[in-house]
Amino acid sequence: MSLRYRVEIRNPARCIGCYSCVFACSRHLFNAVDPKRTAVFVEVDRSGSRAPKVSMCRFCKEPECAYACPHGALQPLPEGGITLTPSKCAVCKTYDCVEACQYKVLVLDEEKKVPILCDRCGECAKYCPHNVFWYTEAPAI
Repeated sequence: MSLRYRVEIRNPARCIGCYSCVFACSRHLFNAVDPKRTAVFVEVDRSGSRAPKVSMCRFCKEPECAYACPHGALQPLPEGGITLTPSKCAVCKTYDCVEACQYKVLVLDEEKKVPILCDRCGECAKYCPHNVFWYTEAPAI
């Protein structure tokens, strides 16, 4: 049985918008530092009128994104969240899954033309200097 992390945002008010989580995610998923290719998102209001907003997959038990996929490329996982079969996704050009995500955290990788999924690696939590994220090792089902 493999291990993966249970990852969630626990202390959003601690986010200062440093993007450490974004860069760690991008490096893990794509071996690049590209804020457009990540599964963790930070919105910073440059006027300073509101705090940064951090978001990521919420690992829904009933993932609308998977149900919206007309080719079955996205499948729900028993523990919540989704898995992707890229070869099935390659035939779709509608990206209904991206539109179906109610939290707007499923985005399209413009290069590969598939959604970018959080794989629960825990890198966002490991590299966040402000303890915004919570994670623990958990058996993958």
